[in-house]
Amino acid sequence: MLQKILFVLAAVWFGHHSAVAQRTLEYDYSVVNQVRIDLRELGYPPADVIPPDESAVRSLAIAPNGALYGATSGKRSHLFVLFPVHGYVQPLCVLQGVATVHRSLVVSKSGDVYIGSGDKDGRLYRYSTKDDEAKPIRVDTACAVTDLGSPAPGEGIFSLTIDPMTGVIYGLTSPDGQFFSFDTRSGKFTVHGKVAERRIPGEQFEDYKNIGRAMVVDGEGRVFTSGENGAIYRYHASSGLEKLPLTAPTVRGRAPYNRVDAWANGPCGMLYGGTSDGYLFRLDPRALTIENLGKPLNQYRIRGLVFARNGKLYGAGGDDDEMARLFSYHPRTGAYEMLGMIDVNRRPFYSWQAYVVDSMAIGADDTIYLGQAERKSKLYLYYPEPAAAQAGCKAP
Repeated sequence: MLQKILFVLAAVWFGHHSAVAQRTLEYDYSVVNQVRIDLRELGYPPADVIPPDESAVRSLAIAPNGALYGATSGKRSHLFVLFPVHGYVQPLCVLQGVATVHRSLVVSKSGDVYIGSGDKDGRLYRYSTKDDEAKPIRVDTACAVTDLGSPAPGEGIFSLTIDPMTGVIYGLTSPDGQFFSFDTRSGKFTVHGKVAERRIPGEQFEDYKNIGRAMVVDGEGRVFTSGENGAIYRYHASSGLEKLPLTAPTVRGRAPYNRVDAWANGPCGMLYGGTSDGYLFRLDPRALTIENLGKPLNQYRIRGLVFARNGKLYGAGGDDDEMARLFSYHPRTGAYEMLGMIDVNRRPFYSWQAYVVDSMAIGADDTIYLGQAERKSKLYLYYPEPAAAQAGCKAP
């Protein structure tokens, strides 16, 4: 981050020196194609912007009307929205008493936003999106939310997903890894069991349990996530919570530390997952088989996955101390494409590079949104290549 700030300051003060103000031609071939990427400030500069230390974007979701909702983490948690027709990020309010929102924001088909706080004694909140498009920007106003309670006292909410057909929300808590559901119609929580019992082996400072950072609901209403030793767990109302005889792909010997960081629903009913060791895999939820698709990047962590209409799966990878990179995978051909570092160069107007990306979502217009998760963060917009032709479902 310091290097980034110094570079920007140098470009401003010494802009008349082309060697400083402009990057090399070679560098332009290592970043995402500049025709296909842009960014948005988290607000309306210069004043109405979510401030540094409060702007890490770790959760994004698309509403039925196509609007993108997101929540930040830091000293305070902010809720924001982007309406594609307007094109700018609109800060909505501050979640009072909340500092952290992990992968814990979902939107129901009625349009209500549900947010799970990752702080101790985490709560589930409901936010009504009525008239959001007409609301003025509010960086410091408290959110008008309904407190729906806590799934497990003393636990934070670590991850959420929602079944769009039933409106049931599923989640995991931290640090104990309790799997719970919340019925949006009855307003009741139910805890179904744990996905982790013991902390990971290692040094004393490694006192956390291995809990999946993401969850997914397939077309049959089955919920998948990961837990202790990288095991895959499945939940269905008819069978409850089950530990499956499957583990997320990992480097041999690293299973106790490996977890699923991202999921995506793919064609033909397949599920695609990305692990903290950086592997992409395909899970057949009917046959209960896993196919290891390899490592798209020479990095840890696949932090987000989305499918575009061109049939390709897009993902972002990289650990906190690495440079975030974007890739694509084509299920029909098995081909990967390395798309480059996530960098936007619109000098002399604006320029920014994301070192850490921790959330992804894809809009109704096929725009892919990437949430930066650093001290001072932006929202990135990636525009995939259009589909050559509409292809039918063909099992890989």
